[in-house]
Amino acid sequence: MKVRLSITALWMMPLVVRANPVAIDGQSLIAFCMVAFWALVIESGIVTLALVPCGALIVPLFGTLVIANVGIFLFAFLPLSRRVSLWLLEPGVVLADALLIKLVASCGFLQGSNFVGTSWPRALVASLLGNAASYFVGLIGSQTPWIVHETGVLD
Repeated sequence: MKVRLSITALWMMPLVVRANPVAIDGQSLIAFCMVAFWALVIESGIVTLALVPCGALIVPLFGTLVIANVGIFLFAFLPLSRRVSLWLLEPGVVLADALLIKLVASCGFLQGSNFVGTSWPRALVASLLGNAASYFVGLIGSQTPWIVHETGVLD
């Protein structure tokens, strides 16, 4: 019973917390970590599931994608988010993820005995689906961080 309750609580965590993945402050650090964790798990899981039909090994691929996505988030998304519009940054991240997926899938230790290779369209679609899911998890957790909510009279 405790295991089921714990799993249910963990599944509900992204719906309860509120964080902004672009502007991290002291008040939302714990909530940000929860939202970022679930966005990372969901994105890596979707990409892993997209590459399983190619013959990739599930657990090593998932772990490698988690590490790679943390790297892209910390060293590409966060530093550029203050300088580049999100309308340009998100497609750039999708392309960087697709390149990373293609590179990661070419590693021998992630390939099963029946590995057939990963095409560019598959890598791009996997990246697009994973990043879209990650974006929506962040959107749910942050209550639309990129929409400026102005108070006052309508123009």
